[in-house]
Amino acid sequence: MNNQPDDNEQSRLTERFVRWQDNLRQSLGSHITLIVSWSAGGLAFCGVLLNSDKAQFGGTTTFVFLTTGALFILSLALSLFISWNRLQDTRDTLKILKARKEKGSEQTIKELQAVTNKLGNNTWCAVNFQLVVFALASIFLVVTVLLAFKDRLDACLSQ
Repeated sequence: MNNQPDDNEQSRLTERFVRWQDNLRQSLGSHITLIVSWSAGGLAFCGVLLNSDKAQFGGTTTFVFLTTGALFILSLALSLFISWNRLQDTRDTLKILKARKEKGSEQTIKELQAVTNKLGNNTWCAVNFQLVVFALASIFLVVTVLLAFKDRLDACLSQ
């Protein structure tokens, strides 16, 4: 019994791989868009909070507030890095395809593959780091709101 897939099955597996790889690319693009919009929204909310007459800053509240803003900015910067890294990865992948099409040297192709593998790993490390940063920024934002409006919340709870 032969465990090797026949040509038809190999073709179907290739089509499925390409389809799921495209799905992954689209999902990553959606992830970046979502994090950018939510991080920008978080920064905008920080701006509104800063202009609120009812919010009270000082000491710990100010530190947590500034940390929140810095984390949202870092999240946005990571989005830029991820996008740039993906563009580099795409450019180098196209170079691999061009080298194969033009019967380029295997050494050149292997070097480009090593570069694209590193870029791919960098992308996923940055995505994971960005998720952690965004989660921390969100938690810090909640803590900032609770601290900035502590007196008002205490008044509401005591009634």
